[in-house]
Amino acid sequence: MICRTLSAFLLFAAVNLALGVTPQAAPAPFDAHDFDLNPKVLAEGKPSSWWLARSYMTAEQQPEIVLCGSSQIGGLQAADARILNKPIDFVENHHCDVLERDLKNALGVKPYVFLSALPGAMVSDHFAIAKSLFSAHGKPALLVLTVSPRDFIDNTLPGAGATEPYRFFSSHCDLSAYTDLAYNDPWSRFTHLVSSELPLRRLTAVVDDASKKWSEKNKSASADTTDGASGKSGVDASSQQVKFVMGGYQGNIRPGEAVLYPSSLKIFVDNVNDYKKRYRNTHPANYEAQMTYFKNYLSYLNDQGVRVLVVGMPLTEMNRTILPSDFWQEFRGRLLLSCGGANAEWLDLSESPDFTVSDFVDSVHLNADGGIKLAAKIAARVATTPELAAAISHKAPSVAVKEKAMAY
Repeated sequence: MICRTLSAFLLFAAVNLALGVTPQAAPAPFDAHDFDLNPKVLAEGKPSSWWLARSYMTAEQQPEIVLCGSSQIGGLQAADARILNKPIDFVENHHCDVLERDLKNALGVKPYVFLSALPGAMVSDHFAIAKSLFSAHGKPALLVLTVSPRDFIDNTLPGAGATEPYRFFSSHCDLSAYTDLAYNDPWSRFTHLVSSELPLRRLTAVVDDASKKWSEKNKSASADTTDGASGKSGVDASSQQVKFVMGGYQGNIRPGEAVLYPSSLKIFVDNVNDYKKRYRNTHPANYEAQMTYFKNYLSYLNDQGVRVLVVGMPLTEMNRTILPSDFWQEFRGRLLLSCGGANAEWLDLSESPDFTVSDFVDSVHLNADGGIKLAAKIAARVATTPELAAAISHKAPSVAVKEKAMAY
C-alpha cells in the first residue's frame, strides 16, 4: 500500500515537472468576440474581471483616461448614481461621469473616463489588466492609479497570483517573468504548479453580514422612505450601497445583480476589526512583491508614453492609526520614490482634512459625498499639472484655467 502511494506520488510529481518545463503556448490576446452576450452568459453570469474586460474591449470610443482602483473607489460610482439620479449597474457601467464633468469644468474638455475598478484588486492586478487590455484595444493618454496600504499588505491574501483578476488577465498577456513574484511562497508556488485555480479571496459573507445588520437596524425607523429613481426603499438602497462599495460582489454576477441606487440615506459600518486582521503584519512577503509590481507597472506605463497620476486614497483616522507612523513614513517614501523614477505624479489624500467621517461608508470606503470630493480633487490636480492636462487636452492649461481649478 505504501509502495503504491509512493509510486503514485512520484508519477504525479514527474508529470507536473514535465508540464512545468514544457514550453507553453503564448497567451492569446483578448478579442471582442470573446465577450458575446450569449444565453449561457446571461443565465450563469461571469466574474467581475470578464465584465471589466468586455466593457473596455467593446467601448464605442478609446478611453482617454483610465482610473484604476479596488472597491475603495465605489464612491465614484455612488456619486454617478447621485448626479445622474439613476441606478448604476456595476456589470455594464465602467464609465465615470462625475470625473468627466469636473474635468470639463476645469479644462473645458470632456475626455472619456473608463473606471477600471474591481473588488479586492491589488497593484499586481492593475498591472495584469494594463498589460492585457492596452495591447489588445489601445492605451489611454492618462492613467490614474488609486492606492492604499491594503493594496500592498492585505494579510488575508496569500500572494498576487491568488486573485481572480490576476489569473484571468495574466492568461491573456505574457507575465511569465513575474511567476516567482506572483507565487512568492512555497505553498502558493506548489498550488500554481498543480493548478491555476487558487481560491478567490472571499469577503462576501462579511459584507453580506454588515449589510444585513445595517438594514435590520434601520428599516423600522425608515420604512416609509423611498428612492424615487429606483422604487426601492431608502434603507434597501443604502443597504445595497454597503455591499456595493465594500466589494461584496464576488464570483459570477449578471446584469441587474450589482446595482447602486441614488440613495440619500447616510450609512456607516465599523469595519476596523476586519482591517486589524488585514494589517496584522505590516510587511508580509506580498508587501515587497506588490512594491515591485508597483515600480514595474509605472515603468511600463512610462515606456508606453502613458502619463500617470498616483493617488493615495482618503482614509478615516480610525483606519490610519491601525498602522504605526514608521510604516506610513516608509510606505509614502517608497511610493514617492517609484513615482519619481517613472515620471509619475503623486497626490496624497490619505490624511486630507477635506474628507470627514461623513464622507465614508466604513473606515475606508467613500460614499457619494466622498466620491464627489475625490473626483474634484483629481480633476483639480490634472488641471493644474501641465503635463497631465496636456495629455488629455493636447495643450497646457492657461493661468485662468489653473486658478479656476484651484478654487474648485
